[in-house]
Amino acid sequence: MAIEDWGYRWLKRYMDAPAWVKEPLGRLYGLLPDRLRHGKDYPRYRAEAALASPAEIKQLADDRLRETLRWAAGTVPAYAALAAQLLTDMPASEWLALFPLMTKLDYKRAPENYLSTACTAADRLPMQTSGSVSEPFRFSLHKGVSRAKEAAYIEAFSQRIGLTRQDAVLSLRGRNVRGSAADDGPLQSYEPIKRMLWISPNHLDAAYMPRHVEAAIEHGVSFIQGYSSAVYELARWLDYNPVPRFVAAVRGVQLFSESAEPDMVALIERVFGCPVLVHYGHSERSVMAGSMPDDHRYFVWPLYGHVELIDEEGRQITEPGVQGEVVATGFDNKAMPFIRYRTGDLAMWSAGPSHPALPGYPVLERIDGRNNDYFVGRDGRRIPVASLGGLRPPEFLQVEACQYEQHAPGRIIVRLQSATPLAPSVISVLDNYFNTKLLGLVEAELQVVPNIERTARGKRRLMIQHIKAEEAVRAH
Repeated sequence: MAIEDWGYRWLKRYMDAPAWVKEPLGRLYGLLPDRLRHGKDYPRYRAEAALASPAEIKQLADDRLRETLRWAAGTVPAYAALAAQLLTDMPASEWLALFPLMTKLDYKRAPENYLSTACTAADRLPMQTSGSVSEPFRFSLHKGVSRAKEAAYIEAFSQRIGLTRQDAVLSLRGRNVRGSAADDGPLQSYEPIKRMLWISPNHLDAAYMPRHVEAAIEHGVSFIQGYSSAVYELARWLDYNPVPRFVAAVRGVQLFSESAEPDMVALIERVFGCPVLVHYGHSERSVMAGSMPDDHRYFVWPLYGHVELIDEEGRQITEPGVQGEVVATGFDNKAMPFIRYRTGDLAMWSAGPSHPALPGYPVLERIDGRNNDYFVGRDGRRIPVASLGGLRPPEFLQVEACQYEQHAPGRIIVRLQSATPLAPSVISVLDNYFNTKLLGLVEAELQVVPNIERTARGKRRLMIQHIKAEEAVRAH
């Protein structure tokens, strides 16, 4: 049993504990070997994450996919009818095509049908994620395996910018800090195991940045990890309020959980003068991808899971430059295998060459956000929020953040966060931009606001849609 999973239930209590409790416990725990902390398979996952032989990667990926599908058909009730068809000696990709495409709703309707009968309750690590919806999605990871594998790959990802276990990290990733709600409460919390300075997600606005930077200097921070929007705001603040001592100490930045626009990445790179990596993954641990210091495309780890792109009719997309939904088949989760899982994320394959350091890795040109983020036009047509991406006018650099909200077809509210009023000329350019991008089917009401509210985890909801999909169909 991996101590990480055994003690997972106590993680929140540890994080909320005062420093005089965390310091000795954390430092003692940090001395334990990886096999005790993460489990016996951790070294294997670290080795797999570092493989660089295309032939070896291809063979292992094929074997892992075949093993995953055979296990699912043989032990998961929902796939029992497929067991006989997997006895033939055909390519693993043809086996995969026999499995149905799955959505989060499919798992939520009958979760017990997707649990392996060969695993007991002791093998399952219950998890849940709510994302941007109100109803949580509950699922199971494989205890002692899934989180260990993720930790191994994240460590390999971090090594791309030279981040080691001895470095202190500033984290802007939404972990609540106990007592921060009080007027004079703490805004940061230091975790000694990962040497991580956590920032309260409710205090990520410009007024608190000086205190966060001061704490980062005090703890010797040399790397930053966080949500794209949060790190971007820190970079914007530093652009106008330079703190050379802090900026010079930062050697790398990693952006997680949210789509990172090219202009956001460019500003962060310019302000800190260091490599910026973007990461893609999800709580179900079925797919993971990340960029390189010299290439901002998303390189998919082929031994973490198998990735497909599909169009709206469920047909596979293989040609570069065509947007489709990411479908993931995760490896190694025997407790609840995710097979052909529709993630809801939109992406496209890259037409560019592979990276010399990552031969054999599938490459996504970009990830455009969620396919369920859409505007409803006055004629009932659904327009993806991702259509607002791409080249933006320079005036957008004066906007700290955006948020869209829709109550009725053909009209949206566009909130533009700015600490100071935007000039009429800027508003005019932005208004024309939205009207052009939305094909004249949606009228945008621009509202300049000093702050856009974050969720409890410190994320910003890009799209707040009050029109249900079936209502949009009826409107059309």
